[in-house]
Amino acid sequence: MTDQGLWCEGPLPLKWSILDTVATPAAGLEQEALLLLTAINQMEASHELEAGGGDQRRLERMEAKLDLALYLLARTLEPGPAPVVVAVKLSPEAIRWREPQPPEEGTPLLLELRPSTALPLSLRLPAMAMAPGEGWAQASFLRLAEPVAEALHQFIFRRHRQAIRARQVGTA
Repeated sequence: MTDQGLWCEGPLPLKWSILDTVATPAAGLEQEALLLLTAINQMEASHELEAGGGDQRRLERMEAKLDLALYLLARTLEPGPAPVVVAVKLSPEAIRWREPQPPEEGTPLLLELRPSTALPLSLRLPAMAMAPGEGWAQASFLRLAEPVAEALHQFIFRRHRQAIRARQVGTA
């Protein structure tokens, strides 16, 4: 993973496990990821109303919130330990994180990260471990469906833009 292109970085709760494609079907992961990313993107963009499209945007946010409420209810039936917060660098294609015992290159992974502090939900994405470094791991995401890839791209773009704004405020 290079420093070129679109990316965001910072501390995020993350855990990984070896991907069991039989027990974890890709279609279910994609539906969950799309639902969560859409809700996060809608909630974070709520203050960015587009001219002339306010009513439609409000309806889209309401729908995303209702979908998310149902999803939250369903997920409470499956409690699990919270992921540990680690330094993460995230791009639309790959992820890099601090890891004392990284997975071996070529290992299929299920990555679980919590992209929003406002939501106690993990974004679960399939990935393939890439060559690790000293004290860090990296993986490339496995063929994400186009809507999921687009929602992830929007999320990362928003976080990247927020980081640029924060740097500009800090230097002003």
